[in-house]
Amino acid sequence: MIVRVLRGRVPAERVTDFRDQARRLLLPDSSTEGLLNAHVGRQVHTDGSEEIVFVTVWVNLESVYRWIGGRNLLETPVLSERPDLFKTFDVQHYEVIELADAVGSAVTKPAEALLVEAEPLPTPMGTSV
Repeated sequence: MIVRVLRGRVPAERVTDFRDQARRLLLPDSSTEGLLNAHVGRQVHTDGSEEIVFVTVWVNLESVYRWIGGRNLLETPVLSERPDLFKTFDVQHYEVIELADAVGSAVTKPAEALLVEAEPLPTPMGTSV
């Protein structure tokens, strides 16, 4: 599984525009193939800007590639169309490390061994602007 985390700071004067773009471009809908879960969070700051976090959980990288429309994990539609919406922006991808088997029994290997055995993901997996 892959966890995709997008974080950004939206200036106060762009919050309304950002929300319109985000509804249209950033969040996959529940019928998106390979999407397991999606959450959005915001933190409003005293200057009216907002820190935004989008967390999506995917079956695998292929599902993410299909959704973003290519293999460049650093691309996101809202930045391509409206780069002025963010004061800062960051996107990261994390491979989920399973600590229990499918039936929920105890961990059979130490976490360190799981980290060593994990397949390396393609690089780069994250960036900030």
